[in-house]
Amino acid sequence: MFRHIGHSLLLVLAIATSARAAGDFTRYAAGLQFPEGTVFAGDELYFVDYGASSVLRLAGGQAVLAWSIPGCGANGLLPFADAMLVACYDGGAFELRGMDGSLRKVIDRDSDGQPLDRPNDLAADGHGGAYVTASGGDGTPGRLYHLDATLDHVVRVADGIRNANGVALSPDGSVLYLGESATDTVWRYDVAPDGTLSGKREFLRLDERLSGSGRHTPDGLRTDAAGRLFVSLYNGDGFAVFAPDGALLATRSVPGSHHSNLAISPDGKWVYGTIDDAVGALYRVPNPVARQAGHS
Repeated sequence: MFRHIGHSLLLVLAIATSARAAGDFTRYAAGLQFPEGTVFAGDELYFVDYGASSVLRLAGGQAVLAWSIPGCGANGLLPFADAMLVACYDGGAFELRGMDGSLRKVIDRDSDGQPLDRPNDLAADGHGGAYVTASGGDGTPGRLYHLDATLDHVVRVADGIRNANGVALSPDGSVLYLGESATDTVWRYDVAPDGTLSGKREFLRLDERLSGSGRHTPDGLRTDAAGRLFVSLYNGDGFAVFAPDGALLATRSVPGSHHSNLAISPDGKWVYGTIDDAVGALYRVPNPVARQAGHS
């Protein structure tokens, strides 16, 4: 999530809206208040509507309510063992919920006892744990945390980030990418076996790397099996794909002005993402690098 934008209250009927296709672009469930958090759990796509604090799934081309979490401000999602971790942007917590929505655990402070300010996005660490961002704001810096597989240890591993947002790891887990939305930058870190980070360096300054006037603001990040980085552009007309060395591989224009998150289908053929304009929706387009080897 980059920032809040106004929406009319259209959700009641919108989640039953069928898919509409135009060329190679398909729109699902137009009328969501602020869709975010796209992630696959097996072959099923889950996502949130932040404005309604609801978790939904895509079934038969329709958005189906999985569960609601009043007061959470549901934002990011991550499958976690047999459950789902939910980033509660408004509630200041990460919640572990069963796939039936039952609450199993609430994480609202780090291991130093400090509160979590605007939890945002999540990425699996490959060892049963996760890296999670808290955007910060109102005088609190954005931060990145590492959660172990038990969720009992919430260790701050990066600090001083100006609106910490999307996070993703390379396939071998040795590199972590972090989106800093306030500066339109993606940072790169080396990951040690114990989960700590080092070697912070600028990976992408998107306003310099992508064409067009105005800002190119990173929101959700994803990597595929070849290590390519997909960057959803909250500002900047869709998404872009970069090689592990930072070379620009592809861009994809998507209708709408704000695109907060994306996910790559398990077969690697499609990119699903979110449009956060006045009438929020999901979209699907062909993966622009699917013909290259090593997609996820």
